[in-house]
Order: sequence, then C-alpha cells, then structure tokens
Amino acid sequence: MVLKEYGGGTRRIGAVRSGEIKATAVNEPVTSIAYEQGLQAMVDLAADHIPWLFSSIVVKQSYLAAHRNLVTRFIKATMEGNYLALSNEKLAKEVLARETRVADPKILEVSYKDFKLQTPANIEPIRKAAENVIANFPPGGSSRVEDYVDIGIIEQLKKEGFVAALQRKYKR
Repeated sequence: MVLKEYGGGTRRIGAVRSGEIKATAVNEPVTSIAYEQGLQAMVDLAADHIPWLFSSIVVKQSYLAAHRNLVTRFIKATMEGNYLALSNEKLAKEVLARETRVADPKILEVSYKDFKLQTPANIEPIRKAAENVIANFPPGGSSRVEDYVDIGIIEQLKKEGFVAALQRKYKR
C-alpha cells in the first residue's frame, strides 16, 4: 500500500470514483457527499468513537520559535472561532455553507453535528487521538506524542486566563 497526499476532500472522492485511487480519508461534509454518490465507508472513526486528529495547526519548530507571537495570535483566533461556532449554530452553518459551497440542509446538519462531537472548543489535541495517528506512521520514527505535538501555547493561554475568558464569554 502506498500513502500519498491527494488534495481536498472532493478531489479525493473524485479520484476514488474514477478508480485513480482505492480509498481515502474524509470528514464532513465530504463524508455525506461521498455517501450520496454511492461510496461506502471502510471505517467510520467518528461513528466508532475512535479518537483521531482530523485537523491540526501545523508549523515547523523553527517557524514557531521565530514567530511565536504570530502563532499565538492565530491560535487565539482559531480558538475563539471554535467557541463562537459551538455557541452559535446558525452562524456556524452559514459559514460552513459558504466556505464549503454546500447548500443541502441535511449535509450541513450532519457536518455541524460532527463538528460539535469532534472539536474541542479550546482546540487542544486529545492525547489518545494523537497516539492513534502516530501508531499509523511508517516504522522507524518516534512514537512519542511530544515529538509531534506542542501544546505549550494552549497551556500558556490557559494560565493567562484566555481560555476561561472565552468560556465565560460563550457560556461553555
């Protein structure tokens, strides 16, 4: 088996349908679109409650060291966006529809439900999810979560009271 990057979810679904690739990983709303097109799931991590990191903020360690303030501001904005989306379903679905170009209310509902179930408001990665991803890396590399995941900025934001302020602001 060969693993390789294939672009966005709809591009990957098209590649599966054409036979160009045999399988791909997708999440909502692409999962619902794939089902509508007759594709079947081999494994449904969300339905089976298997912890997994579906999305991440990724930067090189050298970039983080040189631009920590910028990355911190980006994480704060992302975190607040999550809190807003989790507290304002109507707005979240409007943004989801606009950004994904999905108009089907059923798919938007499933996508939002999936987001609520899988997204920690403070965007902190779940350790077991990281362990599951790392366990699928090719042999030979590190299996330590700390070698791949740095939650230092999130911990800093907790200590500074930023997370608590968001919880109060968005009543979570």
